[in-house]
Amino acid sequence: MILFGTGGIRGIMREGEFDEKTVAVASKGVANYMKMNNLHKVLIAYDTRNNSEKFAKIAASVFSGEGLDAYLFSEPVPTPVLSYGVRKLKMDMGIVITASHNPPEYNGYKVYTSNGVQAIPEVTDVLAKLVENAWNEPINAVEKYNFVSHDMLDEYVQDVARLIGERLDGLKVVYSPLHGTGARFVPQLLRLLGAEVIEVKEQMEHNGNFPTVKTPNPEDDRALELLKDYMVKFNVDLGIATDPDADRVGVVFKNVRLTGNNVGVLLSDNLIDEYRKSGKNNGMLVKTIVSTNMVVPMCKENGIKLFEVPTGFKFIGDLVEKRKDLDFVIGFEESCGYLTGDLARDKDAVLASGLVARVAKKVDLLERLKELYGKYGYYFENLLNFELGSVEKSYAVYEKMKSFSIDGLKNIVDYSKGFDGVIPNETLRLDFDYGMIFVRPSGTEPKMKAYVMVKGESSEDTKAKLEKLSNEMIEIVKKLSEG
Repeated sequence: MILFGTGGIRGIMREGEFDEKTVAVASKGVANYMKMNNLHKVLIAYDTRNNSEKFAKIAASVFSGEGLDAYLFSEPVPTPVLSYGVRKLKMDMGIVITASHNPPEYNGYKVYTSNGVQAIPEVTDVLAKLVENAWNEPINAVEKYNFVSHDMLDEYVQDVARLIGERLDGLKVVYSPLHGTGARFVPQLLRLLGAEVIEVKEQMEHNGNFPTVKTPNPEDDRALELLKDYMVKFNVDLGIATDPDADRVGVVFKNVRLTGNNVGVLLSDNLIDEYRKSGKNNGMLVKTIVSTNMVVPMCKENGIKLFEVPTGFKFIGDLVEKRKDLDFVIGFEESCGYLTGDLARDKDAVLASGLVARVAKKVDLLERLKELYGKYGYYFENLLNFELGSVEKSYAVYEKMKSFSIDGLKNIVDYSKGFDGVIPNETLRLDFDYGMIFVRPSGTEPKMKAYVMVKGESSEDTKAKLEKLSNEMIEIVKKLSEG
């Protein structure tokens, strides 16, 4: 039996883990939640993974069997389109069948509330209990659901184009959806705005086996090999790749893969400048605590209010909804997720592809990054993934880290108690003389992540600091996992 957690359900597609029964039980639990809260309409989306359409139809049938109105997209769509659809069609809840950029054998089930935000813990804590109870309840499935009009998908692209607001004539872009849902949407958007799009043909087909990549994760260089080959072949500076459910975007410029933080800084620079020129002075930027601090001086200089939230884009979407007294300039996370405007409330790689292209039309992305480093200081980051054998082991190492000491460690901040206005969450911040490390256990996998962040006066100085602190972290984990 697979349990419902704060990110919904995700698992390997096999009997007893993520299978038809799991999807039906999860839907029964969510349906019970809806009936308890007098909610009636649910919108269901799915990505290009194996079995996603089948699982989506099972979910819709269960909701229908419970007397609720189930609406279903008739083709795979990006996760942000589910968020957009929930908001536009005034749905009470949304479901998307996706495992994002996980390997081919995975699939998942995510729940959204009526504001288009992925359900936050105060909702998922209730859902988890209802889903657990639903394993012992009879399930009535009725194959009766309404298909969403194709017109809405074109309306979404047109709405995103309006939000981008500038022409891209003369810009060449190489694009890959990595066999995912972006295939229909990103080229349509970029061409609508006037860009020339060269598609990575081998990766345009929907295929849940992701046959041409070692991983469908655009944060990983291995996912971008064909994209880079096309860029060289067609002599194009800008390459864009979106993950299977098109909520994350990877960017390559002149054969350099930009990190999620690099792109976050470039988009923030562009959108803050645009906001400042509008004459307004009530803007906000939202980022996760583990994302680059380079935007801190940028916000300060331009009078933008900066908010930090725990890891997980749902916390960005939730805060934006709660702070409607402020103008939402941009929200981003280091894992290649970006959002602006009010179309959706989840990270949107279709929109982000347009935003990246808009910046690349105006400036050389690498040169602009250099200028920003010169102005605000060199902020470099590194993500370390530790495979620790079991969930229990990763938690044990994490707990030990709360009270250990080492030369150069000045302070430990435990976010589980809440800190500096950030919602309590399972993250530690280790403050060193020359940088900081955020540490968090996975909760569902035998992994622990460490986000190393340093600042320096030159590229060489900062690289050296980053390498030193990263090696320090590797030794710390090794020592604590052996003890």
